[in-house]
Amino acid sequence: MLEWIAVPAIIISAALIPKRKLSDDKKIQIVFENLKVGIEKGEDILHPKLFKKVTNEAYTTFIFSLPLGLPSESFENIKSALEDGLNKEIEFEFDGMLKIKVFKKSLPQKWTFDNDLLTSGWQVPIGKNHEGIMYHDFDKYPHMLVGGVTRFGKTVFIKESFYSLLMNQADQVEFYILDLKGGMEFGMYQDLPQVKRVAADLLESAQVLHEIVTDIKDKQKFMRSNRYTNIIDTPIKKRKFVIVDEGAELSPAIVEGKEVKQYAKFCQAALSEIARIGGALGYRLIFCTQYPTKEAVPMQVKMNIVARLSFIAASQISSRVILDDVGAEDLPSIPGRAIYKIEKNRTVQVPYISDEFIIKNMEGNKDVIFNTEQNRGVTDNDRQVGNGKDKTSTSNT
Repeated sequence: MLEWIAVPAIIISAALIPKRKLSDDKKIQIVFENLKVGIEKGEDILHPKLFKKVTNEAYTTFIFSLPLGLPSESFENIKSALEDGLNKEIEFEFDGMLKIKVFKKSLPQKWTFDNDLLTSGWQVPIGKNHEGIMYHDFDKYPHMLVGGVTRFGKTVFIKESFYSLLMNQADQVEFYILDLKGGMEFGMYQDLPQVKRVAADLLESAQVLHEIVTDIKDKQKFMRSNRYTNIIDTPIKKRKFVIVDEGAELSPAIVEGKEVKQYAKFCQAALSEIARIGGALGYRLIFCTQYPTKEAVPMQVKMNIVARLSFIAASQISSRVILDDVGAEDLPSIPGRAIYKIEKNRTVQVPYISDEFIIKNMEGNKDVIFNTEQNRGVTDNDRQVGNGKDKTSTSNT
């Protein structure tokens, strides 16, 4: 009878590794044996076996064949044990075989934003990983779910994205910001022409979201009349970003009072609509919370967001809400350290940006930021087919 052995939730420390000098592949094998990662077959345990290893400048990949019947879930709780034993940072991959990347250098514990990170289009720098700098393209993946405990980088990431989008696309970007920290984080930017609204509480958020939902209905009619299905395949260049900083404050389960709960229910319904259909119409949602629970993150919001970013989480449950996976609870207590997930988890160090840096650079680029198309009277309709202007198209790559 074959039976796979679940890895215990208690992480075994590096003390399991003998002190004599061992190769990394041997250390990995010992961790498997000590944690009983494998399949029981009679009195024996069939462990993963090293198939081959591939080395490059940044890391070595150890590829293991797995006993039939051993699920990937059996490796969920051993990453910390492996990193402790190897004294190196690692990443897992599964594609029929187990691939363990063992990195030769650690990620920086702090990395400061500079303007060299700015690019073009709708890309923002997510962070630095062991293989280079990673960018997120909001035209490819229009929404993002961000979570993690307080003081570890969520608002810094939002401001870094805000600044990057503003500098890259001053003519074409609009921001609707629900700053549920009393407006203290983004209130200083509310006079920028690109910042259409900054809501500081639940009632103001409901008003802003009502405007957005109304605009979505109008945009749907326009798209249908022009037989458009997705804004990236049209000449429309404008993108409207809805940024929610502390989405838990919009949860009916958290707020008190019957009338207030109705506003909260409306807000969650509106955000769900933006997540479901807003992407094709040019809306991009960045939903951020330090309380990643099923009550704080509406299911329709979560289900319609592919891109996830989790800073250190308080528990496996919190990690699963954001990433649909464990791992964020085991991140080191380093501000800016996070897991970025599209098709798989990648650990990154998010760049730090300060309000002082943002304001200084906006002051130095007033001609770019304030001399926008809107200020010149150019509208979406001026960029439609048939108005005599060149038609442009952006492919969904």
